Amino acid sequence: MRDLPRGPFRAHRNRLLIVTLAAFGAVCMPARPAAAQDCPTAQSGAHGFVVERNESQKSEVFHVDQGVVRIVTRYGGETPLETTLYEGLFILERLDRGRRTKFDPRTDLKTLFPLKPGAQLHAKFVTESDGNFGRLYAELDVRKPEDLFIGPCKYAVLRIDRRESRSAVPPQFVYTDLYSPDLKFVLAREYTRPGGQTQVIKYDRIYPLKN
Repeated sequence: MRDLPRGPFRAHRNRLLIVTLAAFGAVCMPARPAAAQDCPTAQSGAHGFVVERNESQKSEVFHVDQGVVRIVTRYGGETPLETTLYEGLFILERLDRGRRTKFDPRTDLKTLFPLKPGAQLHAKFVTESDGNFGRLYAELDVRKPEDLFIGPCKYAVLRIDRRESRSAVPPQFVYTDLYSPDLKFVLAREYTRPGGQTQVIKYDRIYPLKN
C-alpha cells in the first residue's frame, strides 16, 4: 500500500492538536474572580460606613473628629438607639428610645491610644441619666490581633476583654470585644454563657456609606 502524502496529513494533525489544546486550556483555566466587594478601609471608613445584622438591624457609623465616633442604629426602619463613643470603644453618650445617658470621662482617654497587644487599660466615668449620677469603672485587657470576616471583607481585630464596675465591688467580666482599630469599631462581641459556652454575635454585612 502506498503511503499517504505527509503534507496534508501533518497539517490536519497539527490543526487537531491546536483545537484539542485550546479546549483543554479553556477547561483548566481558573475562573475570573468575582468583583471584590467595596470593603471599608481605614481611609474610606472615615467617611462613613454601614453594618447590618439579620434583615432588620442596620447601623450607620460616622467618624466625627478628635476620635469621636457616632453610631445610628435602626431596627425595622425605626431609630431607637444612637451612641457616641471615643475611638469606637468607650461610650460617651447613649440615647436609647429617648432616654439619654451621658458618660463623662475622668480619665484622659487619649493617653490609652493607640492600642497595643498586652496592654491593660483603666478608665473612669461619671454617669448621668434623668438627673441621677453614678460611677463607672472599666478595665480592658488587649489581646493579640486576629482576622475576622464580615461577609467577604477581612479585618484585623484586637480581642479585648472588658470588665466593669458600677459600685465599690471589683470589676466583673462582661464580654469580649473584637475591635477593628482601622475602622474604630467593634465588629463582633463574644459572650460567655453559664457553663462556659461562648457565643459570638457579629455583623453579616459591611459596606461604605453612600452619600
